[in-house]
Amino acid sequence: MNYVQSSAGYRSRSKRLRARRRRALAVVAVFAAAAIVLFAKLHSASGTVAHDLVSCAPSGQILGKQALKNASCVAQNLRGPSAERSFAPAQALDRTNDERNRLGRDLAGAFGPALAGARAWSLAVISADGRTIFDQRAERAVAPASVQKLIVAATALDALGPAYRYHTIFAGEQGIGDDGTLDGNLWLIGSGDPSLQSADLANGVGELARGGLRRIGGGVIVDATTLRGPGFNPHWGPDDSGQDYAAPTSAVSLDGDTVESQQQVGGIEQRVWTPMQDVAPYVASRLNAMLIARKIAPARPPTVGAAPLESVMLWDHRSPPLQALESHMLFVSDNHYAEQLLRTVGEETIGAADDAGGIDSEQGFLERLSIPTPGMRILDGSGLSPDNRVAAITFARLLSDQESSLYMLLPRGGREGTLRHYDFTTALGRVRAKSGHLSDVSALAGYVTTRRHGRVAFAFLLNGSPGDPDAAIVRAVNRLAAY
Repeated sequence: MNYVQSSAGYRSRSKRLRARRRRALAVVAVFAAAAIVLFAKLHSASGTVAHDLVSCAPSGQILGKQALKNASCVAQNLRGPSAERSFAPAQALDRTNDERNRLGRDLAGAFGPALAGARAWSLAVISADGRTIFDQRAERAVAPASVQKLIVAATALDALGPAYRYHTIFAGEQGIGDDGTLDGNLWLIGSGDPSLQSADLANGVGELARGGLRRIGGGVIVDATTLRGPGFNPHWGPDDSGQDYAAPTSAVSLDGDTVESQQQVGGIEQRVWTPMQDVAPYVASRLNAMLIARKIAPARPPTVGAAPLESVMLWDHRSPPLQALESHMLFVSDNHYAEQLLRTVGEETIGAADDAGGIDSEQGFLERLSIPTPGMRILDGSGLSPDNRVAAITFARLLSDQESSLYMLLPRGGREGTLRHYDFTTALGRVRAKSGHLSDVSALAGYVTTRRHGRVAFAFLLNGSPGDPDAAIVRAVNRLAAY
């Protein structure tokens, strides 16, 4: 099943165009979210922030310290003008039975054309006081597509905390000697950071060179043992194989676990990103080449293996905080981030660093919050599997319960991220949500600030609609905003 957007309004945008846009926004969104975190004065382990701002660079050129310096202006440009600068909890406002009945009729009318002949759907709206104010098959579990990322996002924030950072480490059996020799091997130890880029590794090699490293007595060895499980989820559709949005999962993740190349596509030379097949060996070879380019010659060929328990840390690269990583994931619907997070949650919570461990953690989290999960079946972190099943009531209750954690991480409808091209009218600037699309799935779940009844949480999931489900969802959200 192709990971595509299904309605008439979205079919014209090809997977390759979406891939290019996602890559172009990826670095921007990560550091824009980091700026939001910094402006909110979130405590982080780093303690070092560039105080001097420079003019904004193009998104593809923002790397390393330049990215930190550009974080503020990037955030401003990405988010645009908004009166909503900080989070305020939703307030439950009274409503009459007549108002609820009228809302129900309005939403049913909005969805009617898309539900005629649809295979399945699940619709729910929850008020700030936790009461269900609209329910149409809300407990029917259906395919959620990328809306499922809300579950791993909320679980990770709860289990790890918003300031959690991944660490990627260079280590040796001993330190660098006075003559510039590192006896033994140079280990690269990953912890699953989905945001690690080649530029980060190059910076690390530069740090080693500036620290005096000239020779490596052994070789480069990559330790990717922190996370376990197959690189590619067996529940993903065969049509997704080889697509950049279906990249493998690895403890040492580099460049989204894709390889960039120039190819002829439709007679035009374009940049194309292809998923790596063997991540750890590829990273080992890439790092070896970086060292040689800096005239640091390893004595042995690069390989893969577990680092010794006793070692000396030579370099520690810290990822942006989890809150920033999740903002990127939710803004551009990055599948790779979601899969990396799922296994990290499993490792950090129950010591099972595979998909099953992460899914068990998610289920335990939802159970602890008493969030209903009728018919729920989760097979991955991203929602890419066509066999995932989650009910609208699960998402709506999760959003309502975790509003303080999730609200500001979601893009604004009609303005940002995957919601930029949604044609909201009444709801423009009043909705933050996560979209989801597979070849026969259209979904949206998030928050709407209504005109008279405060903010509400909603989840609208449609499967197999022969009409225009995205248009129906937009109509429904607009009517909900007018409530």
